[in-house]
Amino acid sequence: MTPVVISRIVDVINSKDEAALSTMMTPALASMYTSALKQMSESGYDIKIDIKSLNNVKVGGTSIKSGQPKAFDTTVPFETRSQRFSYYGAGPHIIADQKIPLSKDMDVSSELPNFIAIYKQPIRLEFWSTAQARVAITLSQNGKVVDQDEGYMPIVVSMASPTYPQISEAPTILSDGQIMYIGSDPKIPFEWRVSDLFLNITNKEIRAIEKVRVL
Repeated sequence: MTPVVISRIVDVINSKDEAALSTMMTPALASMYTSALKQMSESGYDIKIDIKSLNNVKVGGTSIKSGQPKAFDTTVPFETRSQRFSYYGAGPHIIADQKIPLSKDMDVSSELPNFIAIYKQPIRLEFWSTAQARVAITLSQNGKVVDQDEGYMPIVVSMASPTYPQISEAPTILSDGQIMYIGSDPKIPFEWRVSDLFLNITNKEIRAIEKVRVL
């Protein structure tokens, strides 16, 4: 799946197809790339990416985000979200819970999450894959080539599921990135969407959460 996704992403970026970006990417990632491509176009720049080869594709890992979708909406600055939500967990497995104002006579443990209730919170599944690619890039301005480069580089692609109302309605991610449902048929149709490239959004989010997480 990963080679097909990478090739499709490159085609969409090369063609500047905003509609396709919004279909295959999560809103946050699509917004970021749409904005970047628009700024380049307004400055007269055009970029063409050619994947010459793609090898050594591996699933890098999986993650779970549990809590209200607004807690993980990266189009909103983390400083704003962290005023409303408390974050728990470590690394890619994160729980977000609505903050409860503490009164003077409340113990700090009151701020800790109800882990039983968490199983009934919305949940989103993610996985990321890595690949070694030989890439040729051509940068033009006003129709004139201003830079060209070719070489090998690692590519990391993250994929996200829809947000499910609770964990019992979400599928299981298998080791190859495929999904499996246990029990009844899903009420929300499953699809993977590209949620990050090169872990740029993911690493920034993890660093921000690490600074404020409760557990």
